[in-house]
Amino acid sequence: MRKRLKKKLENRYNALNEAKRQRFKRKGNRCIKYEFLPVGEKDKYALNNDEITPEYPYATHWLIEAFDWKHTAQIRVFPCSKNGGTTSNSPVQMIIFNDENVKQVLNTFKKVVEDMKSDRFWQTIY
Repeated sequence: MRKRLKKKLENRYNALNEAKRQRFKRKGNRCIKYEFLPVGEKDKYALNNDEITPEYPYATHWLIEAFDWKHTAQIRVFPCSKNGGTTSNSPVQMIIFNDENVKQVLNTFKKVVEDMKSDRFWQTIY
């Protein structure tokens, strides 16, 4: 019973499958690039002890997406389980660009990925 409830809680929305689908779209929100990385120990501790985001107890991975849509671009960060499931469909952090400068979006995306690999995502302000 507990195992089934845990599975329901951590897999309500699958952000990884959504990013894979968005990658091949031609119109509307289009995912330029995405990464799926494990959460480091310091970031996991900060995520669990943060008062703003208490609903991610099963998060073990980060999903980072770079989106392009009309005149804005976004980088969205989701905490996920190992199969891409999340408890809510809203990201933990969004970085929004008001122009279509794809190079700037991809440079910031690389910076976010490097920070997550070195386990200092919560300490950095973008």
